[in-house]
Amino acid sequence: MHEGAIAAALIQSILEVGKQEKFSVLKTATVAIGRMHHIMPDVLQNHYRLLKKEHPALSRCKLVIEITPVAITCRACGKETRIEKPAFACSSCSSMDVEISGGRELHLKEIDGFRHKTDSGRQGKKNNCKNGSPA
Repeated sequence: MHEGAIAAALIQSILEVGKQEKFSVLKTATVAIGRMHHIMPDVLQNHYRLLKKEHPALSRCKLVIEITPVAITCRACGKETRIEKPAFACSSCSSMDVEISGGRELHLKEIDGFRHKTDSGRQGKKNNCKNGSPA
């Protein structure tokens, strides 16, 4: 099962971003995973729950999993199509000359946490991991 290795890598990335952003509390971490990876979300969640116990900073941090569909782009007509079944044909012109253009993602998308203000109260902050922080 590769979900355990993915959960471990996600935890490492979440901790690194949390430290960089100086979050005192980590609320949620959102990960985008393409359907081509064949990840079982419930298995990944179970691994995450088990492994996060080793890191007090993650005690209240929920993992949000977004599964992205497989997408193909037709080389003949340029149309992009999201597919559910392994039928790699353009939905517009039926050409089989397609390129996989989505569904292979695996990146930490966003982390939501809080920073303590220096004077009083808490300051909320989201970090959109625009660089596609690897999991």
